[in-house]
Amino acid sequence: MFFLKKRNSKVSLGSQKVNLTMHNKEYLLLVQEGHLTRSALIGGLNSIRKSNIDDNSRGLFYSGLFELATGFERLMKIVYILDYKINNDFKNPSDNQLKKLSHDTKSLFGKCAGLALKYNLKNELILNEHQTKILDVLSSFGRVSRYYNLIELANNNNETDPISQWLDVIDDHVWELRNDVRERLQQIALSQGQTDAWCQHINGEPITTIDFHYYMLTTEKANPHIIWSIIDMLRPFYSLLHEQVRILHDKWNHEKSIPFMYEFFPFFLTHKHVVLKRKQWAL
Repeated sequence: MFFLKKRNSKVSLGSQKVNLTMHNKEYLLLVQEGHLTRSALIGGLNSIRKSNIDDNSRGLFYSGLFELATGFERLMKIVYILDYKINNDFKNPSDNQLKKLSHDTKSLFGKCAGLALKYNLKNELILNEHQTKILDVLSSFGRVSRYYNLIELANNNNETDPISQWLDVIDDHVWELRNDVRERLQQIALSQGQTDAWCQHINGEPITTIDFHYYMLTTEKANPHIIWSIIDMLRPFYSLLHEQVRILHDKWNHEKSIPFMYEFFPFFLTHKHVVLKRKQWAL
């Protein structure tokens, strides 16, 4: 397990005691990072699952993107740190080296995909068209578009509204729904809205109340499929972390240890039929 392990042997020499304390601290820091990353990812999944375009739920788009962008970035930086340790006699990268990775989730994903190939893993980090768009949104959000509203108020900017980007992600998954499901939702929307009554969409565009109800209904239906796309993106990271920990443990001596980092993320292995039914992800 990833919890701190008890050490029964007493250390008599000062240098050994300092060394042991250092590795215990490093172990604890990795454990804390694992908890943080896990919480960010699960929080993001829960927010996106419950998000919608109505006034009560639209804020969850922002919190979901914020948490997922944070979780993805930190997960990939854990992978980077473990790979650095493997190739640098268990040393850690410097603060400057970590800062150079920035918040570019797309670039980080590419580096991790290269490591999956390097370790000859069967589960490669390959994205489909929908997942590539999700990664693009998270990468943009992590770098700058999370401040879109404030920057736009202060001065016009060239960034795309992250909500508009996410609406494209939703639309992609709506078209993955069965035809009969979309038709049934259209009929429900027609019965609830009016063609001559207008309201504002979440991206600021005017839409009829029929369209508004349709977008609400389809977003609710699409969200579980979006969650599945995200889980499917994360799945290979379980094997990647597992292999990194195995390599490090094979080389480690009895005074050095790292957590089983993959054990923080068993939800990466959740089957699709379970993901589509799940409304809440437990921390």
